[in-house]
Amino acid sequence: MFTEYFRKQAVGLEKALRKKLEKRGVHLPAKERDINVYQDFFTFLKEHLPADYSLATGKVRNKKHLLNRNCDLLVYRKWCERYLDLTGGYVLADSLHAFMTLEADLTAPALQTHCSLTRALKSLYAGEIDPDDGSIIPVYSVLFAYASERSLADIRDQLMQLSEEKEIPGNLEVDLICVLDRGILIKDWERAGRFKVVETETDTLMWFYIILLEYIDREGRFQWNLRDYIKNTREYGEA
Repeated sequence: MFTEYFRKQAVGLEKALRKKLEKRGVHLPAKERDINVYQDFFTFLKEHLPADYSLATGKVRNKKHLLNRNCDLLVYRKWCERYLDLTGGYVLADSLHAFMTLEADLTAPALQTHCSLTRALKSLYAGEIDPDDGSIIPVYSVLFAYASERSLADIRDQLMQLSEEKEIPGNLEVDLICVLDRGILIKDWERAGRFKVVETETDTLMWFYIILLEYIDREGRFQWNLRDYIKNTREYGEA
């Protein structure tokens, strides 16, 4: 039911990004992130998320601390229209459901930066709920890339190496990495939190969307299991 729809959406997102990158050229300094090139992705997500959720680009804080750096995309629930005015422009950690980094090309430095962001934001959220040591922290870390020259297995190897070198606890690691038209890496808590590679290829955007909805619905408000509507007998390669 959803397969062809999301394949067309993926093609549209790729074309839109290429056009914006060509128009932008090389005028910006290398260290400056131009989030505007991902505007079509923002629009896609805004049009497909349940109405309860809002999107923002910006900073996060809890009652005592703040993360003084901009995040590419935050998925949160606001209690009123003037939410960001009330909070001084910050998304409050306890109303944050997921955060995302967007990359045109997933490089090793970009992955390392996102891992550091993940550790910081999950720690910020955990300061609100004081979870038991090792328990899942229900604010989800997602890295969405349009392309990568490296294999999904190489990306997983770097994730594991970073966690070991930086001594990152399992519940402060990345939850989901998507490389459009290639596949996903997902933290599999049924396999002791190890990262599983699934080669979803042209169905990657569809699975990214379904998994993201499952992540952000921590209160169980979304009543539909979208997996039941996928009439697709295709088997994906896993590792």
